[in-house]
Amino acid sequence: MITDVPEELLLQRYLADFVATASPGQRLLLLFDYLRRDLVAGAEGFEVGDLKKVSDHLVHAQHIVFALRDPLDRDSILGKSLAGVYDFCLQELIECNLHKQRERIAPVQELIERIAAANRQAVAATSAPTNQVAASA
Repeated sequence: MITDVPEELLLQRYLADFVATASPGQRLLLLFDYLRRDLVAGAEGFEVGDLKKVSDHLVHAQHIVFALRDPLDRDSILGKSLAGVYDFCLQELIECNLHKQRERIAPVQELIERIAAANRQAVAATSAPTNQVAASA
């Protein structure tokens, strides 16, 4: 019976199934969502003086930025530009964590929000129905 399964296991299964069936665009947006959460949680760690929380979330954020940066085509103008932005973000996150400088999170959050917003628009545009022209004719 399903009620005998711990809720945490059900949630893990749901998330695994969701990621496995998500489109590449949806997976990209999930990365940005998790990155945003890590940056917020890292900033919150500074507020409450929890340096382990700061470090854990900033290190996880760095891993996500690597995942966003590494597959870029650096031969293209966009890929090269984005790689430079991600390199800046990585450097700021490393310095923030190393020297416990909370103010370094804000510029990273701003850049990531802008890139995430552009990606949300791109994913929405590519997943929009293409039958709109036929329906209006």
